[in-house]
Formats: sequence, C-alpha cells, structure tokens
Amino acid sequence: MNSFNKNIFINFTIIFGLLLIPSFLAAWAEDDGNLPESSYWIYFVKLFYIFRFPTHTLFWSVFSNNGAIVFLSGLLINCCFYAITTERLISIFRTQKK
Repeated sequence: MNSFNKNIFINFTIIFGLLLIPSFLAAWAEDDGNLPESSYWIYFVKLFYIFRFPTHTLFWSVFSNNGAIVFLSGLLINCCFYAITTERLISIFRTQKK
C-alpha cells in the first residue's frame, strides 16, 4: 500500500468544501421554498444529498438535534471522508499505471 499523500487529501478536502457551500445554501433555499425550479441550482441541491452521506444519512438524529456546530462539523467530516476516498482511488490508479 502506498503512503498517504497529504497534498492530494488537502486539495480535495478544499474542493469538496467549496462545492459543499453552494450546495448547502441551495438545499436550504429549496427547503424554504425560495429556489426556482428551472434554475441550475437544482443540481447543487442534488449534490448536497451526496455530500450529506454518510454522517447525516446514518446518524440524522445526532446531527440534526444538537445545533449548527455539530451539523456543520458532520458536513466537514463528510468532506474529509470523500477526500480520503478520492486520495486512495488516485493512489490505486497510479499504482496500477506503473
């Protein structure tokens, strides 16, 4: 198994975090009923359902009932989860390429 590449992990955590912000705001706007149905923001709403997995999907009662800081920290955990997964996939593909 290759060593863990911190640069790839940090870069993808930032990328997923930057994608999470507009998707969270779009999902919030949709819940409030302020999002037009014919806008491109619908794609960000769908993306938010992906970003909320696994913590908010599996442990919804924990993250929804304990305040905004716990809710947002769960989303950060998800971004790190996706960054680790992406880093490992890149590492596997690089190993197979050699």
